[in-house]
Amino acid sequence: MKKIYENNFWYFVLRYLTDASFRGCFKRLQYVGRKNLPKDGAVILAPNHCNALMDAFGVLDMDHSSKVFVARADIFQNPAIAKILTFLKIMPIHRVRDGFRSVLNGDDTTEKCIEVLNNQVPFCILPEGTHRSMHSLLPLGKGLSRIACGAARTITDGRHVYIVPIGLEYGDYFRLRSSLLVSLGQAIDVTELIAAHPEMNEPQLLNLVRELTADSIKQQIVYIPDDSDYEAVWELAKLMSGSISEYRLQERKAANRAAAEKLERLREQKPDKARTLFEKAVAWKQARQEAKVSLHAARTRHPLGTALWRTVKMLLALPFGLAFTLVSVLAWGGGEWLASRTDDASFRNSLRFGVLTVVWTILLIVAAIVLFCTVKWYWALAALVLLMPAPFLAYEWFEQMRRLASSWRYLCNSRLRRQKQVLMDELNEDLKTIEKQA
Repeated sequence: MKKIYENNFWYFVLRYLTDASFRGCFKRLQYVGRKNLPKDGAVILAPNHCNALMDAFGVLDMDHSSKVFVARADIFQNPAIAKILTFLKIMPIHRVRDGFRSVLNGDDTTEKCIEVLNNQVPFCILPEGTHRSMHSLLPLGKGLSRIACGAARTITDGRHVYIVPIGLEYGDYFRLRSSLLVSLGQAIDVTELIAAHPEMNEPQLLNLVRELTADSIKQQIVYIPDDSDYEAVWELAKLMSGSISEYRLQERKAANRAAAEKLERLREQKPDKARTLFEKAVAWKQARQEAKVSLHAARTRHPLGTALWRTVKMLLALPFGLAFTLVSVLAWGGGEWLASRTDDASFRNSLRFGVLTVVWTILLIVAAIVLFCTVKWYWALAALVLLMPAPFLAYEWFEQMRRLASSWRYLCNSRLRRQKQVLMDELNEDLKTIEKQA
């Protein structure tokens, strides 16, 4: 029986399909810092975990090399599912929350992970242990540091063990055809770290590795502390960076980080003013959501011009949008039905992606057979090329229609616009105050 890290022909064939489908789920997908991947060592990839299975595929699509992932052990209980996950190069990891028996199996999991690294295959672990759709970071579990330190002591051929912190920044956690920025930070040389701290015992080393990794991941994302002010800070940060195009991912991330840092300084230096401002921000967000106005519409500087321009664009695109929607209704319809059956909103895009990949591939194969049997080959090929992106363009059509409706709602809601203007005026005044004092 092949090892999980060994090459598999069918796995690599399917990789091209899943990579193409994953990219179709985003209107903008960008990787930054791939030069930080070590070329001559054992590599552990450590991304934040904010969007269920989409996070793993975001790391997988970084390049076409083989990678091994871990997932919580309880989903391997069904033998059929376990075989599928193993084929996909996913292995179980046992956690304390899974019970005493799982804890006993932890050493075996660590040994298997070290074996993967020993065979020069990158290994990916989502160190938070569970996904949460927030621009923050949960405390990292012990599994990452145990595996890294264990591998560093086991690998004796001169190769170093590295942890590469990865930040995943989504434009929207809950909608397809958003954006994704994947930022790779500087690799942490665990082998060198252990050699530099001979005075530390094992628990101290494990904590040091976790702290360094967590700090580096926070530098790769828009990090906002998960406290009572999180909701207000993130709403205000997005309003402050609203003029930056959604396609300029690095600039938008930098602007959101800068805005969050300014709001943190305001909270530290003027806590009373910050409290009042944050309460108004939360009230405005609630009013915006009740009016069914998206933040994308509320950030526009010229509501009338934006609404009119979007109306013209959607009228011109109407025939194409309807065509894409109709020809791919089984694919996107199945994904929406399955997504509606789960209460975990952050898992819905993973379900949509899975259904689109499987159902649309089957439909394309059927369409190819019919077309090549009924029309000339070049017409059949041209039709298939036009059909391939149909469900993803249908989702883009849905998104643009949603934005159009939201733009008109915002334009017609003068009270909401005035409320936003008062909020932004107060925010700018408060920020000027702390800038003068700096």
